[in-house]
Amino acid sequence: MAVKQVTVFIGNKEGRIEKVTEVLRENKINIGSLSLAESVDFGLLRLIVSDPEKAKDALKAEGLSARLSDVIAVEISNAPGSLHELLTTLKDYNIEYMYVLSNADKASMIMKIKDYESAEAVLSKSGFEVLKQSDILI
Repeated sequence: MAVKQVTVFIGNKEGRIEKVTEVLRENKINIGSLSLAESVDFGLLRLIVSDPEKAKDALKAEGLSARLSDVIAVEISNAPGSLHELLTTLKDYNIEYMYVLSNADKASMIMKIKDYESAEAVLSKSGFEVLKQSDILI
């Protein structure tokens, strides 16, 4: 049930994120969540989008380095302690990175975990709602 995440490797300079959003806009691809991490020379823009394959292909056609990764999206309540409960459930897993997709009532944590299928099973067994791509964006 993994969600496909688009990762774009971008130069650490002005206008590079704008180029990514321009390509997505032109291809009518909606962004549900994103995370930007940077180093001295480059950045990693991670995106959950409405059509990951189309986004990857469109970005590559514009000369941008993009790839798809499997991540877990799990819904938690938007209340104190919810994230701690989720992380306690996953205490035996190495979470490489995570970011949030949130609204007023609920939050969804996007997580990169190497053994995502096993982690999804543990989460489901523990009562967490593991989301599919179609649950995130219409």
